[in-house]
Amino acid sequence: GKTGTTSGFAQVADMRTNNPQILHGILEILAKNIADYASYQIRSGAQVIQVFDSWAGHLDESAFIEFAMKYQKQVISSIKARHPDTPIIIYMAPDTYSKNGQRLSLLAETGADIVSIDHTIDLQEARNIIPDHIGIQGNLDPHILRDGSHDQIRAVTEKCLKVGNGKHHIMNLGHGIEATTPEENAAFFVNYVHEFIHQR
Repeated sequence: GKTGTTSGFAQVADMRTNNPQILHGILEILAKNIADYASYQIRSGAQVIQVFDSWAGHLDESAFIEFAMKYQKQVISSIKARHPDTPIIIYMAPDTYSKNGQRLSLLAETGADIVSIDHTIDLQEARNIIPDHIGIQGNLDPHILRDGSHDQIRAVTEKCLKVGNGKHHIMNLGHGIEATTPEENAAFFVNYVHEFIHQR
């Protein structure tokens, strides 16, 4: 089905302005069901949960706090109430109001254990924004993984790993892997991460 991206989520934006109580009711139901499903996943063996809020970067700060962050917190607190030892990662895709680290400080306040960093901000800059007790994940540019040489992939991956320094850092991409990424590039990336870690 249509996601609403072509219209700028016009129907949701209209509801936000003209029927906010209805929208809040929908979001309450979604938050409860997402937390319930995540809890089911943990009971079924999941060792970590990542919460994606892919489209929240379309919202300015006040709308984000009211219509996204509020429910991110509900999802995370509900999962934590049932599974306090299961790590939770939160990720927001880069967009108008979220690229270049614009929402990182707010994501760090959601109760998540780890904030996943997109590829539009330098990882060291992101680490400086996120409090030390919160882990970070990321943030290799998926376009470099797809189009770069092995030397380029190695250089950017090594830079990320050195920022992470083996502490509170999960090496990953800054966005989903591109479907046209050569398998040999993906394999090189994974193998290099293992090699780097074993050399420490």
